[in-house]
Parts: sequence; structure tokens; C-alpha cells
Amino acid sequence: MTGLLKRYVVLLSWSAGAKVKKTLDSLSSMRFLRGCFPVALGLFLPCNTLLPSLLQAGELVSLASFNVENYLLNSDQGRSPKSYVARRAVKKSLLCMRADVVALQEIGSEKALLELKVDLGAESLSYPHHAITKTPDSPIHVALLSRFPITHVAHHVTNVFVLYGRVFRPSRGFLEVDIEIPAQKKLKVFVAHLKSKRPVGHADQWDIRTREALLLRSLVNARMNLDPNQMLAVVGDFNDGPASRTLKFLRGGKGEMRFKDARPIEGSPKSLQKADSKAGKRSTAWTHFFQDEDMFSRVDFILLNRALSLLYREEKSYVLDMPYWGQASDHRPVLAVFEMP
Repeated sequence: MTGLLKRYVVLLSWSAGAKVKKTLDSLSSMRFLRGCFPVALGLFLPCNTLLPSLLQAGELVSLASFNVENYLLNSDQGRSPKSYVARRAVKKSLLCMRADVVALQEIGSEKALLELKVDLGAESLSYPHHAITKTPDSPIHVALLSRFPITHVAHHVTNVFVLYGRVFRPSRGFLEVDIEIPAQKKLKVFVAHLKSKRPVGHADQWDIRTREALLLRSLVNARMNLDPNQMLAVVGDFNDGPASRTLKFLRGGKGEMRFKDARPIEGSPKSLQKADSKAGKRSTAWTHFFQDEDMFSRVDFILLNRALSLLYREEKSYVLDMPYWGQASDHRPVLAVFEMP
């Protein structure tokens, strides 16, 4: 019977009265939170839908970040549409991770994001809630998919910084999303895709990227000053390494305001690896392959404030290592897992 309950829904009648409550109580104790679950009113939830009201202390919540490399349905500003094979590989990666919240970079449009949602839903991975930046002059955007309700979205696309006496703004903007983790505090996530290392004619790419990082950190500091104890993550493709000034700015100074670099190592849900204490930083954690220079690097990050870092479960987190990663993107997705108090 247990196997059937994980795949199907049970219709419950209002007339069942106390029996309905007893049935739901017994089923909730069986922790079918990521399988199919019976609900009242004759409605049913798709497989892998998380019931917000049933999340208990000790439950695991996962947050992923994935640059999906030009996930466009049509050509736009010199960027070609992503092939069906590549889009399918992205979907396979997301299905493998089954993260509760996914931050995406290089999504071409909301239409592309919605198509991805539908494709995942057809494979029993439902993300009822989403957000995407509104930057009409950019062909690629940052976005977020969530199983949990989104209570607030801020599109930071008009913020500016001064460089060489001129005014600039981040071309992809920043996405700020508040997510309601049931029975817990809210989770605030900033999603960013900073300036690439490709040269541009109007300014030095390093200068632009570091100014973007300073601007993003100023937004984070403003939110932290309002509520230092909130759970907050800054995630995305920062196009710079862990020892760079970009990451120094994003992580902040010492003490309570400094953010932890989650730095999971490569693995998968079926083959989690724990970093050897003797190997230390030698454990594999790269997230990006730059073909022009035949170089692997770590430029995709999940940064955690103190409140969230205390819940971080490193042994269950990973950089997804799958044989088809190169079909999906030039980046590998990063996933961090947290145990709710």
C-alpha cells in the first residue's frame, strides 16, 4: 500500500469527519512530503509537491543555483536559441537535483521559464511559484523557481553605480525574493549574474564586475540591518573566483555580517561525497568550463549569512556531477541543503 500511496492520490470525502483527520495525521507521520499525498475536497497534488503546512522541524530544504547558458527559445541580440537536446539536458539536471528552490541565470524570457516549468511538471517536479527580472534591454535574465510561496519580489534593475565619472547599471539586474518556508522564518534570496570577463569597449570588465558586487552587497547590507537574524542567501554566477575582490566584497567583512561560502564538492543525490579533511581545498568543486582557454574554475556560488549557515548541511550538498553536464551548459549547478530548526 505504501508504494501506491507514493504514486497516487486518495480522494477523501467531507463526510468522513473524524476519519479524515485521523487518516491525514497518520499519513503525515509517514513523511510523504516529496511523494504524492492525499488531500481533502477531492483535489489532488502532483507528485513531488511539497505541502507547505506540513513542513516539520528537522525537515531538509534545498537551494540550487544554475547558469543554464543562453536558455533562449528564439535568437536575440546575437544569441542563438538553445537546442532541444541542450534544453532536455537542463531539465534532466533539475530533475536529478529536485531542489526546493532554484535560482537560474541566463534565462531568455518568461516564456522560456514557463516552458521549463511545464516540462518539469510533466516529469512530476512542480514549481508553482516563480519570479524573473524585468530587464527589457537584455536578452538573458535571472530567475527563480520555488515549491514554496513567494511573498515578495524586488527587481533591482534601475540601481546605478559610478565608474570613470560615468553612470552605469548592472545589465542583468538583481532579483530579490522572499520565500515563505512553512512553520519557519522567511528565506530571502538574492540572485545575481555579474559582468562576464569578456572585454567591452566602454569600460574594463573587472571594474564593472567589482562595482556590481559592491552595489549588490549594499542592498544585502540594507536588508541585514533591518533584520540581522533572518535567513538570507546570495547566489548566482559571479564570474570571478573565491579569492577575487568580487567575492571579498560580496562576502563582506568580519563578524556577524560576513557570509559563508557554502562550497559543496562534486557529487549527486545517489553518490554524496564528504570532503577528506586531509585533502581540504583539493576536493573537486569547479562549476564552469571556459572552452577558449580550456580552463575549469569555480564562479558559481551560494553565500550564506550567519543565521542560514548554522542550518547548512555540507554532507548533503553538492556540485552536480553528471556525464551530460556539457550538453546542458558550460556551468554545473550547485545545491545547498539546510536542516530546518
